[in-house]
Amino acid sequence: MAELVRIRKKKLQIPISRLRSMLKQIEEKEVDFEEIQKNLDFTASLLEAVYLDGTRQCLESEDDLQQLQSDGVPSEVTDWLASTFTQRIRRPLRRSDEKPKFRSIVHAVQAGIFVERMFKRAYTATMPDQPAAVINCLRDVDRWSFDVFALNSGSSDHALQTLFFELITRYDLNSRFKIRISCLTEFLSALERGYCKYNNPYHNLVHAADVTQTLHCLLLRSGLVHWLTELEVMASLFAAAIHDFEHTGTTNNFHIHTRSEFALIYNDRSVQESHHLSAAFRLLQDDRLNIFINLTREEWM
Repeated sequence: MAELVRIRKKKLQIPISRLRSMLKQIEEKEVDFEEIQKNLDFTASLLEAVYLDGTRQCLESEDDLQQLQSDGVPSEVTDWLASTFTQRIRRPLRRSDEKPKFRSIVHAVQAGIFVERMFKRAYTATMPDQPAAVINCLRDVDRWSFDVFALNSGSSDHALQTLFFELITRYDLNSRFKIRISCLTEFLSALERGYCKYNNPYHNLVHAADVTQTLHCLLLRSGLVHWLTELEVMASLFAAAIHDFEHTGTTNNFHIHTRSEFALIYNDRSVQESHHLSAAFRLLQDDRLNIFINLTREEWM
């Protein structure tokens, strides 16, 4: 027994060391997501190997929470957890058609909480200290009286980036869809540049931030958010943020009658609206900007 404990302690030293190294990176705001991902994969594999060695008999017994139905956990959550945390160093023999899975919902939930906390800590550590003016504005983000102009002023003309970042983390969509901070930051910077492209006095990034915050209020105040899936909430916020991307400041009729390039591309049909969507989704073709890169094909469609 003592020898078994000694072996387990020795095995745990490596993952513990790696976890502490990751925490140090986060605390020092020097987050290397590729390195963290590699360390998490390695740590998860080692911890699971130790767990399987020491608790194989327990896994065969009845779970303390056997009354908890698996239907209570979304299928996409269990599928992702299973595919992420069952890459073992020593794989037990199994049939080729047998799908790897957790033997207990409890372990799946614990792993999910761990990943969620890592994302939250990473986002908190990476975000720069916000000016007091921005913090004061964001306190009213759930209210109709929200002052988007004050937010834009306090954030040095980055109202859209600041607001979208805030809402994504509030809804915890960064954890749900595994959105990397660097990717989200690059995407939002590109989005703001597009809104500034034609120096539009109205359909600009402030307007986009205003519409996005209004949508958030509609979802929250009406209670609609409780009837939507996380994917639908993500799609709604995304739609609001990009809805006037690269607006030229002119009407569809102007494009049609002047036979502009946009009118020719979109065959005189919903010229501006078609461009907003096309140009925004074109940004996502770059992996550095694709905040939806970790969606499944079904979610993407």
